[in-house]
Amino acid sequence: MSDSNILSAAIDAFKQTFTKMCSDLPNTLDTLDEKSFKMMTEVLLNAAGNAGIAGLETFLAESDTVHATITKNGSVYRYKGKCSKELLTLFGTINVERTMYYDEVNGGQYYYPIDAALGLEKDDFATLETREMLLFAASSSVPSEVEQLLKKCSLCQPSRTAIQNIINRDGQLMESLRDKIAQNVFDHYQPPKETKALVASLDGVNVLLREKGKKKGRKNKRPQDSIQTDLASTSYHNAMVGSVSLYGVDAQGKPERLSSVYTARMPEEKSIEFKKEFERMVKTVESKFSGDTSPVYRVLLTDGHLMIKGYAKESAFLRQYEKCLDFYHATEHLSKAADAMYGEKTEFSKAYYAKWRSRLLSVSNAPDAIVRSLVSFQQRTPLTGKRKDELKTEVTFFKKNKKLMKYYNFNKRGLPIGSGPIEAAAKTIVRQRMCRSGMSWSRVKGQYVLTVRSYVKSGLWDEAWEYYVELKKAA
Repeated sequence: MSDSNILSAAIDAFKQTFTKMCSDLPNTLDTLDEKSFKMMTEVLLNAAGNAGIAGLETFLAESDTVHATITKNGSVYRYKGKCSKELLTLFGTINVERTMYYDEVNGGQYYYPIDAALGLEKDDFATLETREMLLFAASSSVPSEVEQLLKKCSLCQPSRTAIQNIINRDGQLMESLRDKIAQNVFDHYQPPKETKALVASLDGVNVLLREKGKKKGRKNKRPQDSIQTDLASTSYHNAMVGSVSLYGVDAQGKPERLSSVYTARMPEEKSIEFKKEFERMVKTVESKFSGDTSPVYRVLLTDGHLMIKGYAKESAFLRQYEKCLDFYHATEHLSKAADAMYGEKTEFSKAYYAKWRSRLLSVSNAPDAIVRSLVSFQQRTPLTGKRKDELKTEVTFFKKNKKLMKYYNFNKRGLPIGSGPIEAAAKTIVRQRMCRSGMSWSRVKGQYVLTVRSYVKSGLWDEAWEYYVELKKAA
């Protein structure tokens, strides 16, 4: 291979494109203005793209060699000629003349040395770095938007169909290798040295699936065809998101979030795969602190959903964690209790809420005191109808969750009391990408997007992709 030949091919292609495009624009470039600047930008971009294409085509042509026979994995392949292939690169589409070999003995398999060198498999039409770029982009936008964006700012301009095909092909393979990829990525994750607390959280998000389910909303009372049913062609199901957030302490002694990593799964029965992935992530990150002399607090901070509380009890691993109810959810129920007692948004209601919200943060036994206050009011004040039922609901909530309201204790130790990171993750990882207007998903293909997006939002996509490529090569 000659570097000078590759350079010459690239320079020649640049010159030819530049000269031709400039000759097609007589007098346009004579005066500097907005139009001429735009034209020159387009000329240079096209010239650079063609230079890149010519350089890559020359590089591959000079790297390809011809032999009468080659041996691969114990099989002898005979030379059968050349075979052309179009390949999508970051410079655009190139044409490759590949040497082709044929195994006449063991099933008639073909072997292309260039494909093997580039990590390409049968029917792959894009290079690895191109596919990585497209998967990264598709984690944030739908294929049609990625197509539009690349037409504006990239030399690589695949169709949305090509983008979707790459999501499906690499997404399917990444999903089959997900256990190995996740373990490797989190094994190599380096937590901040200032970490004082490891906070695990999880939350659910409704995603619209292309699966039949009960229709929502008011029933249609008009006469209908007898064949119509109460089933809709789509239905909502709960996807799950998990996070591990690492906290330090700032100069004022308040918790400071240093880093967060995430995992997410499409809806599934009892969230079995999600729980497995979530615990693997938490355990692997926790193991990074096993040899530390200063202790790292381990906290499970959630919104108190019954499913999550049940999971925390059944998981032997999570039982070791200190449990805390998100402060916002506690105060939300406190506000509802105050409104039930004194009327919605009355001065008495606002005063009661402000008083006990402050005490939750500053008094150690405030949760017990709130329960006593609510029960006392309930016994001495005859409420009726809706307000009576609402107060009963809130009394039950505080009785069941008061042991999780450790806000005074957590504040003293500089631990977080809000589940903001997991709430934000539910929004940014799932809702923003999966719950746009008109969207519905299959469980399988939705997972392809969620897996990539979780790594991207964790800042671990490069590590995940690099190990994925390693696994492909080893297969």
